[in-house]
Amino acid sequence: VEVDLPGRYGQDVESCVYFCCLEAVQNAGKHAGQGAEILVSVTLTDSLLRFRVSDDGAGFDTGGAGAGFVNMRDRLGAVGGDLEVVSAPGAGTTVTGTIPVPS
Repeated sequence: VEVDLPGRYGQDVESCVYFCCLEAVQNAGKHAGQGAEILVSVTLTDSLLRFRVSDDGAGFDTGGAGAGFVNMRDRLGAVGGDLEVVSAPGAGTTVTGTIPVPS
């Protein structure tokens, strides 16, 4: 886990990031496969709070993304954020969320 932030954010933003990262880590733990490594990072770039959860595991076809991704998109949407999921069979998975925050 790597976190590089200049300070704290509102409870709604921080809980959104926490629960989205938790969901993504749980998904990786269930589906990435034995021996896969997971990296979680949270940063601020150009007034965007960004979290990224990536693994080097099995990957999947993103056309069949499940309810967990819908929940993350809904949670991020409630605070003006967005979600991107990049994966392919055999290529691992990266889940990235961005939330605009005041500078």
